[in-house]
Amino acid sequence: MPFAVSRGGSEPPPSSGADEVRALEEEAERLRHAAHAHAPVDQAIGVVIAVGGLSPQEAWDVLREVSMRTHTKLRAVAEQLVAWAHTAELPSALRGELARQLSLRHQEHVPRPTAPVASAAAADRGVPLPDPRGGER
Repeated sequence: MPFAVSRGGSEPPPSSGADEVRALEEEAERLRHAAHAHAPVDQAIGVVIAVGGLSPQEAWDVLREVSMRTHTKLRAVAEQLVAWAHTAELPSALRGELARQLSLRHQEHVPRPTAPVASAAAADRGVPLPDPRGGER
């Protein structure tokens, strides 16, 4: 049976069963906290997927861009988007940036027309954001 030989490195001292239990309890608490902290972000990604018809990766990118461009913490953006799905209320700065990001993503997927657009205003309208309760706002 082979055995390990110490090469002078810093190896942790053998721990007692109580230390292992404490370490596992701390790790479990960190995992519970992480799962709770990520839930609003995951839900907001779902909202962006539903509203924008994007892939999960594209929805994550939109969420991240909205956060950065509005100087709003990602978690706060996520919570407001999830609330928007229930209340149809979204701060104008977030609404504007979300619409802009969705429009950019849709422009990436739509083939460019060969004829010029009739008006610049029509080209700049982008993708309207629906009211989560139905219709557009």
